[in-house]
Amino acid sequence: MFHASFKTPPVTTSNPFTAKPWLAALFACGVAVTPFAGAKEKPTRNKDTATVAMAVEETTQERLPLRQWKNSFKQLGLGNPLTLRGVESEGSIGVSVRRDELVEAARLRLTFTLSPALLPGLSHLKVMLNDELLQTVVLNKEQLGTPQTVELDIDPRYFTDYNRFRFQFIGHYTTECENPNHSSLWASVSNDSTLSLSLRQLPQRDDLALLPAPFFDARDNRPVQLAFVYPKQPDMAVLKASGSVASWLGMLAGYRGNDFTAFEDQLPERHAVVFATNAQRPAFLHDLPPVKQPTLTLLPHPNTPGAKLLLVLGQDAAQLQIAADALALDRAALTGSSMAITALEYPPPTRPYDAPNWVTSERPVRLAELVPNPRDLQVRGTVLNETISISTRMAPDLFTWNAKGIPLDLKYRHTPGNDADPGTLNVSINDQFIESYALASRSERSDSKNKVLLPLFDESSLPSHAGLKVPAFMLGSNNRLQFGFYIPPNDLGQCRSLQPVERIAAIDPQSTIDLTGFHHYIAMPSLAAYANSGFPFTRVPDLAQTSVVLPNQPTAADVQVFLTAISRMSASTGYPGTRFKLLSAAQVEQARDTDILLVAQGDRDGLLAQWKQHLPALVAAGTRSVAPLERAMSALTHWFQPDPALERSPSGGRTTLEGEGALAALVGFESPLHSGRSVVALTANDSAAMERVSAGLNDSGKIQQMRGDLVLLRAETIDSFRINPIYYVGSLPWWQWLWFHLHSHPLLLALLGIGAGLLVTFVVYGALRAMAARRLRGEHG
Repeated sequence: MFHASFKTPPVTTSNPFTAKPWLAALFACGVAVTPFAGAKEKPTRNKDTATVAMAVEETTQERLPLRQWKNSFKQLGLGNPLTLRGVESEGSIGVSVRRDELVEAARLRLTFTLSPALLPGLSHLKVMLNDELLQTVVLNKEQLGTPQTVELDIDPRYFTDYNRFRFQFIGHYTTECENPNHSSLWASVSNDSTLSLSLRQLPQRDDLALLPAPFFDARDNRPVQLAFVYPKQPDMAVLKASGSVASWLGMLAGYRGNDFTAFEDQLPERHAVVFATNAQRPAFLHDLPPVKQPTLTLLPHPNTPGAKLLLVLGQDAAQLQIAADALALDRAALTGSSMAITALEYPPPTRPYDAPNWVTSERPVRLAELVPNPRDLQVRGTVLNETISISTRMAPDLFTWNAKGIPLDLKYRHTPGNDADPGTLNVSINDQFIESYALASRSERSDSKNKVLLPLFDESSLPSHAGLKVPAFMLGSNNRLQFGFYIPPNDLGQCRSLQPVERIAAIDPQSTIDLTGFHHYIAMPSLAAYANSGFPFTRVPDLAQTSVVLPNQPTAADVQVFLTAISRMSASTGYPGTRFKLLSAAQVEQARDTDILLVAQGDRDGLLAQWKQHLPALVAAGTRSVAPLERAMSALTHWFQPDPALERSPSGGRTTLEGEGALAALVGFESPLHSGRSVVALTANDSAAMERVSAGLNDSGKIQQMRGDLVLLRAETIDSFRINPIYYVGSLPWWQWLWFHLHSHPLLLALLGIGAGLLVTFVVYGALRAMAARRLRGEHG
């Protein structure tokens, strides 16, 4: 475990500009500062907008900025239109509001379609927000069956931090007896429906206890947009400290991604993290008194109302790194506007494959460990429209060749169905159907258990038995286990029905997935493994076996790609990567026994040209040189069933092109410095193209197209190629290693079989001859 000791500098007043003489001097030098009462408590968000508005007026002398926010349901996470079926069914979608913003106005533009068979006088759609009824939508007969749009103005008092819109469908197709689940009872809510909000920024205290807010807010589903501010010509030590902070933010942001912007010796007009030592600091911190210990300080932005600056300070580079690591590793004890770190005890180095976000292969893992809340394993309603989805990250080098599957010990509970048709549980992986299990009826037990094999890559194209083997392309490094319950209603016959009954179904939290017994072995280079999971760097979660190499004089574009790459690795592992080496191109020899992440715009230092014979392509300013291109196979197939043809030597030859036009590339190859180590180069011919690398690493759609050992990014086009021969990293038992490598060489395997047969024949023949000789000697003796 690690431990950090903090010391709070004495503060004599709540006004940060009078409490800190250097800030007063900064203000006096002409930097406009909006009066800001940082010491007052932030008003608690509630449904009384008037109360909150009064609190806001009391805490700030002028109103903070108003932001317009508009998103479709698709952008809010509703991948498909919401279909509601039955007499009474409902669906929902969540919307979060940042803790530092207040909803002042809201408008919902709802697009939906109701079944044309409905009775308009009895059928309607109820729209609710946080269980408050907003409107009941009723249409006349002529409008049924066609897409309709209604716009609703929403009282902002209904909004809280976490909000849920619910759409409840009440449908009837006859005034006489009816089947509660008749096929004509349906409504569809389009995921093109939009929600528009006017958000007023709220004042926040200058309190480190609020971190990671306002720089990251878990309620905000947008990518984290943050500025990193450096002194003029920052050295590698300063950049290394910023990498630790980027890894912390990447771990928090997860799937949202990050959009970092690097500024040198200037202050942007928004939230920013500023890095400075006593010897190296931005010009606007010129009057800051020297610090004697690693220090973290939170203060208002001098000329942007509502924005904050987080100062990461140190007497020298070593102290600056301690301050950054303390922020990344342990912020539980941080309070007040400024704190000095008097001691930081680092945690022990992480072990390989010990990432918190990855399913461990050392023991069976309970499904409850893979969801934020056990309630996520349960669905309820008169009709079970929702699917239980569980995200599972696995090490990309999990060796599953020739395996039947991964065991899933599945337990589930549900309200009993009728005896004639008790219902089913459908199990899928990544939207690929696996198996359907019959649920227990009223006369049977309602507790069920099944042992399932999650399918892996297999040469068979059809299930062999009981769904335990299914077609290939099922599992990758990022997966979704999906469980859908279908429990039909009770049917008592013609013109007899019951009031709809709430159904409840749940996956038992004690169900387990078991990766024990699987080894780690993978064909490299694999840009699919890198893009999806940061592999091979994330093999050790704290990045202790990773070296990041930047140009000798890095540009802002180089730094931004570096920050993005580090943050995406920590997003994969769920652990801050603070132990990587950051080197310049001139120091690359220090990266000899590590995996290397190389960031190079235009190869200004010639390092890639020096390694040209190992590269499938070289992208430089004004030129690009590529070997003969061969399209890469699918990413999943490359991970689990590499093509033997990929082991052949390249055919040779190279094409060099000159000209303008932005081109970026991800290049993977074996390290020229150490056999078995890997290099991933993030490169482009100009700064605009470097931005495409950052955007691509944050775009899940583009990541799915990255594979092989060369990825070219041209505008919105992603092209992946396999050029150089593969090599393997990891380890296998000798017999499994031998069989795996021989299976792709049938002729050699046949010759070895013949040789083994001849050898056995000669041994047996020799043994029989020896026995015969002994017998003959016995007879003559």
